[in-house]
Amino acid sequence: MKIGCHVSASGSIDKAVDNAVERDCSAFQIFTRSPRSWHAKELTKEVIDAFKSKLKASKIDRFAICAHMPYLPNLATPKNDAFEKSVNTLISEVERCAQLGIPYLVT
Repeated sequence: MKIGCHVSASGSIDKAVDNAVERDCSAFQIFTRSPRSWHAKELTKEVIDAFKSKLKASKIDRFAICAHMPYLPNLATPKNDAFEKSVNTLISEVERCAQLGIPYLVT
């Protein structure tokens, strides 16, 4: 059984791995960006590499990691502008998960 929690990625996404290791997690969940904003800071190659390197060193199985969608998207909204933003955010999150090697996304 894998045991974990949602961990902070504040400052840089690779710090999420540090926080999971510090808590002796065998699984963890993160936001890949601020959960309270439509804007997402770009993931640089350096940050992606640091996340993957720390994850590999941690021995936490990458299949025990998931990302969580930000709070703002609503794929069931009847408002066209909000729906478009929501779909674009979902696409962006899927891409960010792919960049980081995270196999699961909670919506």
